[in-house]
Amino acid sequence: MNTLPPKIFCFLSICLGPFWHLSADERPNMIVITVDELRWDGLGITGHPFVETPHIDRLAREGMLFENAFVPTPLCGPSRACLITGQYAHTHGSYKNQAPKGHTKKLKTYPMLFQQAGYKTAFIGKWTTGRNGDKTVHPGFDRWFCSGVNRDYKMDPVVNIDGEWIQFKGHATDIDSAEAARFIREHRDEPFNISLWHRSVHTSYGDEHLLAAERNRDLYKDLSVPRAISAQEPLIVQPAIKGFAQRPPTDEDIRNIARMTVDIDDGVGLIYETLEDLGILDETIIIFSSDNGFFFGEHGLTEKRLAYEEAIKVPFIVRYPPLIKAGATSDVSTLSIDVAPTLLEMAGIPIPSELQGQSLVPVFQGGELRQPRTSLLFEFWPEQDLPSRSCWWKAVRTDRWKFIHYYTEPFVGELYDLHADPFEMNNLINDPDHEKVVEEMTQELASLMEFYDDPGMDYRFFFDE
Repeated sequence: MNTLPPKIFCFLSICLGPFWHLSADERPNMIVITVDELRWDGLGITGHPFVETPHIDRLAREGMLFENAFVPTPLCGPSRACLITGQYAHTHGSYKNQAPKGHTKKLKTYPMLFQQAGYKTAFIGKWTTGRNGDKTVHPGFDRWFCSGVNRDYKMDPVVNIDGEWIQFKGHATDIDSAEAARFIREHRDEPFNISLWHRSVHTSYGDEHLLAAERNRDLYKDLSVPRAISAQEPLIVQPAIKGFAQRPPTDEDIRNIARMTVDIDDGVGLIYETLEDLGILDETIIIFSSDNGFFFGEHGLTEKRLAYEEAIKVPFIVRYPPLIKAGATSDVSTLSIDVAPTLLEMAGIPIPSELQGQSLVPVFQGGELRQPRTSLLFEFWPEQDLPSRSCWWKAVRTDRWKFIHYYTEPFVGELYDLHADPFEMNNLINDPDHEKVVEEMTQELASLMEFYDDPGMDYRFFFDE
């Protein structure tokens, strides 16, 4: 069980960090690429049955692939706020996509700290954090390149560029990747920190705008798509999630997601080429991940919003040869809230005491977290605009067990043995042989909530409009 408070984590990170005395010329560049709704197994390197992602796979071959990476809240807005603040949603306050107007401009984000430390900072892509995904200029960025409304974010996007709305022609993924390359070239001689948040591979089925780039639209045509056993009949749907049941994605839907993944990979290739041309590839930390996973019919579901592995587990790859051995893997359990303290330590910037993540620097060096985690906390709140898909739950996950506690009717919890039941089909919550495990996991959840200053049911801010 965790025993040190977050402030002690940060103190240790600052005191022990090997980059604390870096000069301005020695500070690494940083690019964080975040994909929308990309599952853990959505890449060639992570086991996708047919998608080809050579450039992303190269990141893993030349860097470290994390095999147990998770997001605290499986929903775009809250998850991205966790990434950029280093805090849980119950701390930063962006509990849902439709957070109160103006709230996200008040978030204390790591790009603000990098900007104050002399880095050139850029936000590029999809910002779905705040009332209507507030796309107007946010603090902390020297360059704001943010897409327009949600339904036309693939083809011919409207982009807010430093406060001015401009219509683009082409595919949004290509446009954003090109902007990242342009920013890199413009700031080649000074340290930069880029947040490249793609809107692919998010999809709304049947919407003609949400397609791959034209060059990739015929890829994988007619290939069959294997489904997990939990997505096959007879489906096992737990009582608390029956209202979530939706039309599972078709094979063509999944093939289209794979095509959009190739769009992303093409952009990673462009970034590789740009960094290599400028001779700064190995001076640049590249992180590749996702804001949450996605259901392909498992448990009768599509979308995310629940505590099953398909939604909370994400790909996470880091490339930085000065510190990370090529081809390394790690089974250390990580959360997206770890990105902020990691980057701050690597730049020699003091880590604020309110951050709740941990620096991954010792993991990059082949070790463990300075304060190893034996369990992970996950959380989700109801969305008033999507009542049919809204549960209020918290979950705790250890290496073996997952316990899910629901705050909404029918109040039926779930317990899974992840070793014996990796597809989470056999709910043991009422099994007499597992009463002690239920008690232990209930206590573990309570301990984590106390550890992370989680107020439980006291979410006064959440319903403020």
